[in-house]
Amino acid sequence: MKILIVDDEQLDLFITKKLLSMQFEVEGFAILDDAVKWASQNTFDILLSDYYLADGIQAFEVLKAIKAAKTDSFKSFVLSNHIDEQQTAALLGAGFTGVIDKPITVEKFNEALQR
Repeated sequence: MKILIVDDEQLDLFITKKLLSMQFEVEGFAILDDAVKWASQNTFDILLSDYYLADGIQAFEVLKAIKAAKTDSFKSFVLSNHIDEQQTAALLGAGFTGVIDKPITVEKFNEALQR
């Protein structure tokens, strides 16, 4: 399984890549444009996006941009320190598969895949 991570927090990106790369193939980007370029040229199964990125970009925009660059289907999850039920409902309505609380663990990731 190949995972694409988009998170502008370098430490969070590093930790997420390191943890998940023990079991999965992982690519990560801190800049949305770099992730979109990569996604347009590569295949992946899962998108993990931070809820808030720099310059006011939210996960909704990340999913929209990646979907525009990709014809293959993929599951998508938001990584967040805290979002409420209303935000979660909006994310699911926008096409996200689910939300995973930070800090991520392999167990949390696998549980999210099972749901």
